[in-house]
This record gives sequence, C-alpha cells and structure tokens, in this order.
Amino acid sequence: MNCFKAYLELIRYPLFAIPIVATLPGALIASEGHFTWRVVVTLLIALCGYFAGMIKNDYFHHETDKHTNPERPLPSQRLTPQQAIVPASVIYGLCVIGGFWLNIKSGLLVMGLVAISHLYNATFKARGILGSLTLPLGIGLLNVFGALAVSGTVPRLVWYAFAATTLYDLGTHITTTFKDISRDKELGILTTPLQIGIRPALLLSAVATVLAFTIAFLPYWLEPDLQKSYIVWVILGIIATVGTRISLYLQPNEKNGYFALKGSMVGSIFFFPCLIGAQVSIVVSTAIIVPLLLVTLLLLKTTRQEV
Repeated sequence: MNCFKAYLELIRYPLFAIPIVATLPGALIASEGHFTWRVVVTLLIALCGYFAGMIKNDYFHHETDKHTNPERPLPSQRLTPQQAIVPASVIYGLCVIGGFWLNIKSGLLVMGLVAISHLYNATFKARGILGSLTLPLGIGLLNVFGALAVSGTVPRLVWYAFAATTLYDLGTHITTTFKDISRDKELGILTTPLQIGIRPALLLSAVATVLAFTIAFLPYWLEPDLQKSYIVWVILGIIATVGTRISLYLQPNEKNGYFALKGSMVGSIFFFPCLIGAQVSIVVSTAIIVPLLLVTLLLLKTTRQEV
C-alpha cells in the first residue's frame, strides 16, 4: 500500500484533468461532438502519457529534490530510481503502441510527444526559456493528437485550439516558476525569470496569455456556422486567470506565484476545452468541464499535494 501511495504521488494524480482537457478539443471536434470509442482510447493514451512524464520528471530531478522536496517518493527512498524509470518507460511504450493501433499518424505524433517530454524533463526544464517553450508545445500538440487519433485529419478549428492552448500554457509555465524562484536561484536552476529578468518574464507571460485568448475568440468572428456558446468558457478562463495573476504582477514573489499557478489551473480546465462548445451544446460542455474542475479541486484539497 505504501508503494502504491508513492506511485500516486509520483504521477500527481490530482492534475489528471490537464491532459484530458488539452486532448478533448481535437478529439471531439474531429468526431463532430460524438463520444466514440476512439475518443475514449485517445483520452486514455493522453492521460497515461502525462502520468509517465510526471514520473520521469521526478526521476531526472531526484538529486535536486533531495534539497528542495525531500519528502517526495524518490529522495525519501520510498521508491528507487529504477522503480520510477522502468514503469514510466513501459507506459510510454504502451502509449506509442496505442497510438499506432489507432493509425500511423497518431502513432508518429505520440513518438514526437514522448520525445518532447523526455527533452523537457531531462534537459530543457532547467534551461530557462527553452523549458517554457518546450512543455507548452507538447500540451498544445495534444489537441492535434486528439484529432489525428480519432479521424486521421486535423480540422481547421483544431489549429485554433492548438495555438490557443500552447500560448496559454506558455504564459502559465512562466508564472509557475515564480513559486520556487528563491530556491531555484539558490540551487542554480535556470528558469525564465532568472534568465531574462522578472519584469520581461512577466511581460512575455502576459503577451502569450492575451494572444491565447485572442485566438480563442477568432472562430467566434470568423466561423459563422459554429455554436457561439463556447465563448462562455473563454470568458470564465479569462476571469480565473486574470483575477489570480494581478497580485503576481504587483508583487512578484513565491506566494503570489503559487496563487497565480492555482488560478491558471482553474483557467486551463475552463479554457483548454472551450472549443468543444463549438460542436456540442452548452449543457453537454458543462457536463464535461464542471465535473473535471470540481474533482480536481476536491483532490487538491483532500490530498494537500503540491501542484
């Protein structure tokens, strides 16, 4: 049981909604709003791949975690590094097989997503702006994977979702680094604010976030045949994001950085899947998005696990 709990900590299961909401737009847009078996398998592959990436993150950084997060499973020796790297690699392999089982295009993209995850965890995470660009690219490409896995093609609307998701996650990733900025500076871990400066990093985060919301509004103006109710989720994402980032811009410190991160998580669950509302009714999109948000908040509160 202790080993099982340690693995749950490794995969950071309270964050399960992130890969789901990032993959849903591509999958549901490509399936024209129908929950087919392909949509379910696609979401499962995305979820498992995300968990494997979390495990590899702790594997590659377990030496640093001895100083920064000694209570985590690897530095606390509840699990050995081998007990982390082996299942993570097996899960990645199964995700690749699942991708190719759906079709060749999705299989190739899963291989690319695994490569992006590996590069981020092994190298780019501590390389400043490279890390802030790499991880959001992988999250954004989950939209494309969802479409390819379901239909083998990428509808135009999915490219809006890809661009909006990537840019939003870029802005989020930069704000994320503020929650540990003092510790990172002390340990020599290079993050975007430490590489380019605090104010330039905040400006880059703001520009990326504004562009993300702008792109999400474009289908509302340019695609006349879509259901316009999807815009509700964009607006809720804006409220959650802006409302929790103001304090960080006024006082860039770790406390406000963590508050902005939690707000961005809520904003992500509203915003990432917003364009599914262009294919399904507001009732259906609510039935998808709201439970994911409530379960995430409940898990974060009950497990007290750090985001």
